[in-house]
Amino acid sequence: MAYQRIKVMLALVLLLASTTLGAAEPGGNGDGLRDMQCGGACHGDASQNASTSLSLSIQYASQVWVGQPTEVTVVVSGLGEVHDHELLGIFLLSSTNANGDTPLSDGWEILSDGHGGTGNYVEVTSNGESNSIEHTWVLRTDDLGPKNMYASIHHGDSAGSSQGQPFFGISEGYEVNVAPLPENAPRLSATFEPASIREVGVSIQVPIQTEHTQSVNVEWRAEDGAMMEATVNTTGENEWLFTLPASLKPSSVQWRATLIGEGPEQTTPWFTMVAQTAPEEVDSGPIYLQGLAMALLLFGAVVALQKPQHRKEDPTKVYDNTAHIESTHVADQEGAPAPLPEGGLPPGWTEEQWAWYGHEYLAGTYGSDQQ
Repeated sequence: MAYQRIKVMLALVLLLASTTLGAAEPGGNGDGLRDMQCGGACHGDASQNASTSLSLSIQYASQVWVGQPTEVTVVVSGLGEVHDHELLGIFLLSSTNANGDTPLSDGWEILSDGHGGTGNYVEVTSNGESNSIEHTWVLRTDDLGPKNMYASIHHGDSAGSSQGQPFFGISEGYEVNVAPLPENAPRLSATFEPASIREVGVSIQVPIQTEHTQSVNVEWRAEDGAMMEATVNTTGENEWLFTLPASLKPSSVQWRATLIGEGPEQTTPWFTMVAQTAPEEVDSGPIYLQGLAMALLLFGAVVALQKPQHRKEDPTKVYDNTAHIESTHVADQEGAPAPLPEGGLPPGWTEEQWAWYGHEYLAGTYGSDQQ
């Protein structure tokens, strides 16, 4: 039986080993929507955090209009002067509460994170050639009045005495005042949502919805900084369309529009369009196989732990056999009575006495003079 259990366990181990085990979050956690507490905990042991020597600042437009997209840029300075690092995690925040502090918590909508997503956290790589990095988000809010903004950063150190230690820092607060837009100013429609992702090798038509706009000019630039103009066609009142050419490799382009009407001319922020290869279809078979193997392995371990173990009795131990003797005596009593000796019942015996003790009389327990 034990041999059979060993064979089953070996089969389960082989089944588990035949599947592909993946490593989670290699080289970072990826872009996303995260609170500041993630920079002090989920990217390293919070108890080991050290204060970064990098400096952080925020740049934004001098005039931020309600309901219109605006650029907010975080500048990280001091790279290469103290720490040897490449991967940096940057947060754009609305407070320093460490929880519930994303721009969404203060009424902002994130239209672009500059990487093709809509999160407040991005991971960027230092090229080692500059002592600063800039990263830009595009935000929009329908709330008037002042709003606070903060930038936060986390990173590691790959050399020296601080190698492997997590570093964390946060900027001072910046106040952004959101003002009402002049009534007749041309503007993007409140329903406008910029496309941020396209496939490599595919050109894309980009629609623009506006209000109070008579014409639109669009310019775009590639990663090398070359500036080009796009042809803009109207598809209806305050409806516009232009085309971005296909990209030959994963890359990004940025575009912005100038809106012309009776009111003051408006220029939109730079919107980022990321070209990506089509995602490959994932074979889920190994994943299900791995899950099944883990479940069976756990089940087998539980069963093995619950199986009672038989212990051998020590033959040298002396036990009280009273119960065994009594049960044997009862069994003899419940059997057929002993055969009568020649001459019938012994003198002084009754049939009831013989039925109970006849066997013992014949075995010599009782003498011939038993009454």
